[in-house]
Amino acid sequence: VYQAESPDEGALVAAASNEDGSPEGFVYQAESPDEGALVAAASNEFGFQLLGRDSSGVHISCSCPSLLEDENIVEGMKDGTLTAKVLAGKTASNEVGENDITVDECCSPRKETWTILAVNKFDSDRKRMSVLVRSPPELGSVPMLFCKGADSAMMLDGVCEGVGLLEDLATSDVESDSEVQNAEFASLLGIQAHLGEFATEGLRTLVLGVKIMTEEKTEEWLAKYKDAATSIENRDKKLTAVAYEVETGLHIVGATAIEDKLQDGVPETISKLGKAGIKLWVLTGDKRETAIEIGYSTKVLSPKMHLTEVVDGPAQKVKTLIAMELMRHIKIGNLPAYQFSSLDHSEGSILKSIMWCFSVLGVWNRRCILAWNQFYLTQVKRMWLSKDNYKFEMEDLEEQREADKRKADPRVQRRKVRQLAREIIKEFWSDPNNAHLKKADDNDETSVVSDDPPAVFERAKSARESLQSRRGRKSSVEVPSAATIKKLALCNENIFDEEALSMRSYIPTSSTSKFDNRKRTIFERLFAVDKDVRHGQLVKHLNDDYNDALALDVEDQAGKEGIEEMLGVTEPGSPAHQTHFDPKSVRRGLILEGAALKHILNDPVLEEMLFAVASCSESVIACRVSPIQKALLLKMVRKYVEPTPTTLAIGDGANDVGMIQEAHVGIGISGLEGQQAVNSSDFAIAQFRYLEDLLLIHGRWNFMRMSKAVLFFFYKNAALVSTMMLYSVKCLHSGTTLYDSWVLSVFNFVGASLPVVFMAVFDRDLSRDYVMRNPEVYQSGPRKEYMSLRTFIRWVVICVVHVFTVYYFSAPPMQLGGGVTSAYKGLMGNFSSRRVVGDGEGGGIKIFGTTIFGNLVYVVTLKALLETRSIINGEFPTITCKKGKGEGWPSRMGYTWVGVSWFSVLFYIWFLYMYQLIGRSGPSSFFPFVFVTEHL
Repeated sequence: VYQAESPDEGALVAAASNEDGSPEGFVYQAESPDEGALVAAASNEFGFQLLGRDSSGVHISCSCPSLLEDENIVEGMKDGTLTAKVLAGKTASNEVGENDITVDECCSPRKETWTILAVNKFDSDRKRMSVLVRSPPELGSVPMLFCKGADSAMMLDGVCEGVGLLEDLATSDVESDSEVQNAEFASLLGIQAHLGEFATEGLRTLVLGVKIMTEEKTEEWLAKYKDAATSIENRDKKLTAVAYEVETGLHIVGATAIEDKLQDGVPETISKLGKAGIKLWVLTGDKRETAIEIGYSTKVLSPKMHLTEVVDGPAQKVKTLIAMELMRHIKIGNLPAYQFSSLDHSEGSILKSIMWCFSVLGVWNRRCILAWNQFYLTQVKRMWLSKDNYKFEMEDLEEQREADKRKADPRVQRRKVRQLAREIIKEFWSDPNNAHLKKADDNDETSVVSDDPPAVFERAKSARESLQSRRGRKSSVEVPSAATIKKLALCNENIFDEEALSMRSYIPTSSTSKFDNRKRTIFERLFAVDKDVRHGQLVKHLNDDYNDALALDVEDQAGKEGIEEMLGVTEPGSPAHQTHFDPKSVRRGLILEGAALKHILNDPVLEEMLFAVASCSESVIACRVSPIQKALLLKMVRKYVEPTPTTLAIGDGANDVGMIQEAHVGIGISGLEGQQAVNSSDFAIAQFRYLEDLLLIHGRWNFMRMSKAVLFFFYKNAALVSTMMLYSVKCLHSGTTLYDSWVLSVFNFVGASLPVVFMAVFDRDLSRDYVMRNPEVYQSGPRKEYMSLRTFIRWVVICVVHVFTVYYFSAPPMQLGGGVTSAYKGLMGNFSSRRVVGDGEGGGIKIFGTTIFGNLVYVVTLKALLETRSIINGEFPTITCKKGKGEGWPSRMGYTWVGVSWFSVLFYIWFLYMYQLIGRSGPSSFFPFVFVTEHL
């Protein structure tokens, strides 16, 4: 709370006058928007207004009466006979005490000060936080524990009192006669129903709980809490342990739901990123239902996408679901590396044998490097490393050793993954309790069949049906039937899904290609970096029959299916043509729950099994995951996904810091969640939609520019050195330099410095508007079209051609006096009254080398012009000041032309002229260059 002015106590207790619920003269400012929304709602809707906080506690203004005004209730709370559970039951049955105080009464606002005794902060293991407070003296000074957290962390047996009651009633046909249990059960049903409704609307939910503490337990626990808080070693672990101890037996009092509005342009940005070939993973702490709804609203998930949900449950069911999904992907061909044909294939061609020998040498090389690193770390570097740093580096070294084992022979690890999957499935079917999930015609490895398809919101639906069934009854609190309870408890029993896999999908179908590979030119086969061009899949490569069919008139057009049928692409009238279903064409999404990951993590084989399944999914959503799990998931993506991808993490809150730091590129969104994510990131943006420009526009341009710059710097250095090597043959390798030392020193500036810098900063191969309309062009980067072995070889070949052309077209004409002119005519004529040294010369090493150097400069700068794309950027003319004309002249100017013409060629000519002028001033190291410029 930030105070604008100093109102008196009477003003503090006054009703709220601001939109955020704060009293006049104050403004609420929270660490997160969720906390601000909860405080504002408590003030505006329920009359509990936050006034401030100091060393004495939290000051609030309340307009409602309190049950703690009854002395009998206070005494019952202090001696432990009146718990929150009992008090809630009596409140529901209007038995609140002798004074019959009701919460519907209104009174004048009063100021209350609640003392804070201890705070158990949120951590990744508990997924909740709690605060131990003491009520004001006028309300009995009763110690209470208030707790909030996710439903997956609060609705647990041992944490929540009612969860055990639900399980007991679900396994028994006997209904409870206790009014307290009936009230608690009805309350939990209502909370579950509301949580489901909130989740279907995409709201972020929290569950609230309370626990009334006795004085003895409070003092005993506070002593443990102080010892843990003042501990020097393992303080966090000790604080977590004491928090687990006190956060038991909570009474759930309600739930909150907050709308987390999407920023503008989020669905469109995600859609374009998907078209660009970027695989998107969503890691969130929200409920599964909320995450799925947000996935649909943001276009991460599509209605036609098949969802595989890995939900919390017994370890056997979670592992079996992953194993069956793996076998399904293997059989439909999504994971060819795990098929028997790949795992058992040992024979190959001579080329494969040679490559295998190189791979073995690489394995031994990596092992030697790892052995040396381990020796250096354990015997040398350990002397100055701290204990924590040494432990961290040892863990990093162990991870490198595990990665090397997988790279040595990945088939060994894949065999283990497939064998474990088969063992898990076999063990699952051997359990008699799972026999009812299987039909007679099912494949044991790919399907577990249930009569009812799994529904994401079945639990909330059952809870609503149970509540509706109690309407109209006389009893204020009644328990649903045992059948309804069992349906509620077992609604997620059938967690496995069944997908019909056509056996025809395993049989290779004969088809006729639409393209004619013979139409490819020799240059397309050898030098094309685009795979579509190299493989002959352009329009000009279509076969003649298909091209003629496409050229038919509109009334004669048979449509795409008719043309394919006419040309034999599919067999007309066949059952495969009518009912063929390709499972590989099904778009898939994977939903992971954080609680289910505990059965998979820390097992390398199960982790690789999970990420093999995830690699076949277009979208992955991990819900109810802690900040540590977010970082672990991203780390395992880099560890198991092949080929190793470049990861990018984007977040806006403190719980995203670990994920942002673990990724190759971290992006923080500066917003209402604070600046923790921004401070830990590589880039900071204001809104999520700016990621579209950052990746598709600037990311693509920069990768293209840097690739050209790196290749060009290698090219120009190799060209310069190669001409000197060719000259060394003529001088019998005596070490005589071909170029003048001062001329050679200026090559990096005039030959390739500014032209390449301009190209690496301003070059654009495609305009911004075109890239935004066609985000598919971003795939040229991941396909390595700008930086690949084929591209590098092409530059090497061009460098060799240019070197031989420059040298052998320059050196032979100047041999045997070809570079000498008359001393008394033409450029070398003596027009002064006195003889000047240098007349009649022209065949020296300075003239010879500088001539070749000048030709090399022209070729290198011409190569820079050929590699740039700025000349075709925008509309003609490239420099214009007209408004609304393209992107404006600063973006459409031919910067490479400016760099080549002004800062390269013209500067080189000016340098040569100034060089020989300095030599005329007198004897110096510049003197041999006199008249060289005129001769050139």
